[in-house]
Amino acid sequence: MQFWCSAQGVAWDWTWRPYVGIWMFLALIVGSYVWHWRSLAARGALPAGSDRRWRLTWFALGTLALWAGLDWPLGPLGAGYLASVHIVQFLLVGLAAPALLVLGLPRATFDGLTRHPRVLAWIRELTSPLVALVIFNFGISITHWPTVVDVLMASQIGAMSSDLLWFAFGLIFWWPVIAPVPERPRFSPLAKILYLAVNIVIVRPPVLIMLFAENPVYATYELAPPIRGIFALEDQQFAGGIMKIGSAWILMIGISAVLYRWWKAQREV
Repeated sequence: MQFWCSAQGVAWDWTWRPYVGIWMFLALIVGSYVWHWRSLAARGALPAGSDRRWRLTWFALGTLALWAGLDWPLGPLGAGYLASVHIVQFLLVGLAAPALLVLGLPRATFDGLTRHPRVLAWIRELTSPLVALVIFNFGISITHWPTVVDVLMASQIGAMSSDLLWFAFGLIFWWPVIAPVPERPRFSPLAKILYLAVNIVIVRPPVLIMLFAENPVYATYELAPPIRGIFALEDQQFAGGIMKIGSAWILMIGISAVLYRWWKAQREV
């Protein structure tokens, strides 16, 4: 039994396999969230009405995105067989899930951070828009670099590290856009839109490699037991397209959400 998905070097089949480490990670997130809501309820600080329903819905969707990206079948397919599925995992774990989970946090959670100035100061520095922009793009580029992917996917610890780093990079990236603390008066809705738009325009080096390399560059996927009808080079090119277009769509949804909130705030003035 494996605790995390990694390259195994055996022919792919559709037999379900358990990954206990992934279940424990998801259970930790869900358990922490439930415990936090209970502590808020004890203090009478729960959100009310539609806000509560939306927070719970966002969290459920974020957890579902994490589960889909990490567990069977996307997990093992992306870890050891198809580069294109590997990128789908990244979109779910590193972009979609972090945004949804932060949206799922009640306002009282963020207010609680103001009572811990040292933690808040650390978050302020780490999630400063410019710092977050650099961390996210540099981190994503490194974890998709062919040599790094081949090393990480070869072991369960390496594959787990890659997935958790994506998740952490995503949280850092989305925090200044979604989280209300620390307050950043200069980071206006327009600035948030530009921040997201820059990430749509940026073309990371791994995307160029995947799209334009004349030969497969990921040994993990080139040497994996073949899946009928799928060739390594075409799969690699498809992966580059998914990374660029898929991330652009997610970021466009983010821009639309910022625009909607901005329009709604202006109407209430």
